[in-house]
Amino acid sequence: MDARKALITLAVVAILAVVVWGSLRPSQGRGPAVEVEKAGTRTIIAHVKGTGEINPKTKVEIQSKVIGEIVALPVREGDAVTAGQVVVEIEKEQYLAARDQAKALLDQANVNLERVRVERVNAELGLRRSQQLSAEGVVSQEALERAQLAFDSAVIAERAQRETIAQARSALQRAGDDLARTTIRSPMNGHVTALNVEKGETAVMGTMNFAGSVLMTIGDLSELLAEVEVAESEVVRLEPGQEAIVTVDALPDTQLAGKVVEIGSSGLKKGDVVKFRVKVALSSPDPRVKPGMTTKVEIRTATASDVVAVPIQAVQTRWLDAGGKEVERKEGDPTQREVSAVYLFEAGKARRREVTTGTQDELWVEVKQGLAAGDAVVTGPYKELRKLKDAEAVHHKPSPTPRAKKP
Repeated sequence: MDARKALITLAVVAILAVVVWGSLRPSQGRGPAVEVEKAGTRTIIAHVKGTGEINPKTKVEIQSKVIGEIVALPVREGDAVTAGQVVVEIEKEQYLAARDQAKALLDQANVNLERVRVERVNAELGLRRSQQLSAEGVVSQEALERAQLAFDSAVIAERAQRETIAQARSALQRAGDDLARTTIRSPMNGHVTALNVEKGETAVMGTMNFAGSVLMTIGDLSELLAEVEVAESEVVRLEPGQEAIVTVDALPDTQLAGKVVEIGSSGLKKGDVVKFRVKVALSSPDPRVKPGMTTKVEIRTATASDVVAVPIQAVQTRWLDAGGKEVERKEGDPTQREVSAVYLFEAGKARRREVTTGTQDELWVEVKQGLAAGDAVVTGPYKELRKLKDAEAVHHKPSPTPRAKKP
């Protein structure tokens, strides 16, 4: 019985020793563990993304051209308006008084013109008499010159009065225009998308550099745009007419179709990044979508159907010397060349294969040359891929999570 127990004890110890030895034994010849997938075919759709806000394609900021108290505001935000409809009334009293004063000054100027005209006619008659009497030797040359001077002065006075009338008429026109500007009308059919004032507030004259002078904004909601910002590295892939998918944060489950209609010609620097404004027209606006809503846009820039593809991280950049050996990059060395490569898993080794890539999305990249469907490609982990060398020993380990199936 004791002998049997001793045998059992020895057997357990032996098994444990084998397990410990196996766990501690270095994996000579096996190399790092890598994930391997077979290259397959799929459809890849490349997108450029941007964020921004919804705006009407056509909108007008209503500003006042005169200063005064707002005495009537017959519209509210969201109201529909038609071209020519009154949207703001500004107090008229001071502008009525200014017009009446300008009219009175014009009337007075016309009366003064009649007076100086009579004076000019009288001076002309006096000059003729003096000329006749001078010819008969009755009056002196000095008297004739005084008569000529009186006539010339009368002509100048009449001309000056006519200029005064022109100025008075212009002042009356300006006063009339200012009076008319106290009634502000909508320049277009649309909706009041923003109302910045209330009845009783003072309207100030609008200027381009003073945002507070905008009374309201009227936009045509039948045509909406998603105005987004795109980084300079991606805007070069855009062109008018490209299809886009538009979503707004307020309606996360609703996708709206659109097309690129305008690409900014100059960038705006935001921090260390230069961004360009891109406008996407919504094909069929949803009535729930309102101006000012935050939006995200995905613009389709390229589609590659049924192409050989691998995960993006599987494609690595390497520098090769003249003999094709992988080396560290050395600035100014003309014998080195940069290549894109994947590593095939063949008989426990990683074999470098130079490839030419094409369209890519967030996860996958098209391989145009250098790879065939079914090739076993090392796809991870990234920390091993970045330092992997040609002909290096590796061993396969299953991927931690299965990748999405091909569409």
